[in-house]
Amino acid sequence: MSNMATITIPKKINKKLELSIIRAAYQVLSDPDFRLELSNKAKRRLRQALISKKKTVSFSEIKKKYC
Repeated sequence: MSNMATITIPKKINKKLELSIIRAAYQVLSDPDFRLELSNKAKRRLRQALISKKKTVSFSEIKKKYC
């Protein structure tokens, strides 16, 4: 017999977790850029954004503004 504790998750939470995982996987796999290599220019811009102190705008904010 194992000494590991068993964790019981209510079915309602378990189902929500399952749906969240499925949604996340779908978003990644349906992305047309999935598995493509970033260009050196894009990598430089991302590195610069990480070290920059400027305020950044999230994708969801841009989407709300233009869609």
